[in-house]
Amino acid sequence: MARSNQCSTCQKSMGVVYCTGCEGYFCTKDFKGHREILSTEMEELIEERDKLQEKINKATKGNNADNPLIEEINVWEKVTVEKVRQTAEHVRQQANELMNSKCMKTTNKFKDLSDELADLKETENYVEHDLTRLRQKVDQFNVDLTQLFQATKLELNKEENEKIKWNRIIYVQEKSVEVECQQTSTKIKESPQATELLPQRELRCRGRTCAQCGKCTDWYYVKNKERFFICDDATCSLNPPPPPTPLDLPSLTPHPDLLRFGFHICKCK
Repeated sequence: MARSNQCSTCQKSMGVVYCTGCEGYFCTKDFKGHREILSTEMEELIEERDKLQEKINKATKGNNADNPLIEEINVWEKVTVEKVRQTAEHVRQQANELMNSKCMKTTNKFKDLSDELADLKETENYVEHDLTRLRQKVDQFNVDLTQLFQATKLELNKEENEKIKWNRIIYVQEKSVEVECQQTSTKIKESPQATELLPQRELRCRGRTCAQCGKCTDWYYVKNKERFFICDDATCSLNPPPPPTPLDLPSLTPHPDLLRFGFHICKCK
């Protein structure tokens, strides 16, 4: 790090302003440039935030009716309702067949009784015990008809239906997408079209924009020299930092150049 009385940028003028972020001193002129760099980074963060807000608005204001999951639920509902309708129709037919079967038996017996009564009346060939027998048949018909109308011998068996747990037949659950995200990330890195992931946008420094991270690609960092160098064909308007002087003291903290330019420069290389 430069001496406390020396500007961290030009390393010539006396540093009169101290930055608590990079822990460097700056002259009045270079401190203005230092703040402009930070301001540029803040503006870029605001732009990224606005893009995120647009994505959130689009996701929250979208028509849920067009969601594939909602459509799948709607299809399930239609299929299930149709199955219930078919089952109910089948049970109605069952009930009608059973009731009609009993009615048919009763109707046939009643016809036999009517024919016998008509024949005996016409021929007058009947005696007391015939009348008693016929009276018993009429009484039995009254009992049978009462039971038929009340349908006391027919009931709807809903035992299996009561066992259905409707809230567990179908429900929505979250599916882990961690593996899917990792696979997608790997494909992006391996894809030759990876540089087309982000749209090109103009930087405030007028430098060239990285298609992956959106930052300036006109700089490169040399680790053993602990400083950034600008490319020969660069269009970035930022001034390259001066080389460190022998007065720079070793430190466990990053070099001031890394702190000043780290947020602005692309590190995808």
